[in-house]
Amino acid sequence: MILRIIEFLVKIFCNIIFRIKVIGEENLPSEGSCMVCANHQSNWDPVILILFLKRKVHFMAKSELFNNAFLRKLLTDEGVIPIKRGAADIQAIKSAMGVLKNGEVLGMFPTGTRTKGMGGAEAKKGAALIASRTGTNVVPIYINASYKIFSTITINIGRKIDLSDINGKKLTADELEDLSLEIYEKIKELAD
Repeated sequence: MILRIIEFLVKIFCNIIFRIKVIGEENLPSEGSCMVCANHQSNWDPVILILFLKRKVHFMAKSELFNNAFLRKLLTDEGVIPIKRGAADIQAIKSAMGVLKNGEVLGMFPTGTRTKGMGGAEAKKGAALIASRTGTNVVPIYINASYKIFSTITINIGRKIDLSDINGKKLTADELEDLSLEIYEKIKELAD
């Protein structure tokens, strides 16, 4: 109940200080599992996606955010999965795959960290690994935002990348890298 009140208040706040515009909402499946992969330039990105996408999104976030008791409670209630950065966090990967096996939506930022612009960012293999092991469709999203007061935030949702043909296949390191690049390229295309 408290979580819903917080979400409601934050959404009102966001609607007051930003102009939120969602394009391609029909590209996000209304049911079944999928992974949304977006560019990541601000701490606002996951908040905006959680509040303004039509489905609940379970994001992965660095485990350090869970050190604060209040934030840990809020993130846990929101379904956020803690992940240890710089290590192969098997438990986090299993939790993420569990979200998808339950027919829900997993949210990831392929770069794994915030980056300004799309040019210098490098996609990591985590999203590709989870998507390939589960065969889950990936929905690319580009967030166009400066996050300045009264500016417009555009959430551009692209067409799904169908990965059903590689469901459960263990990809080589090169194949994972290629898939990571493909996902990131689809996000970049939405920026144009």
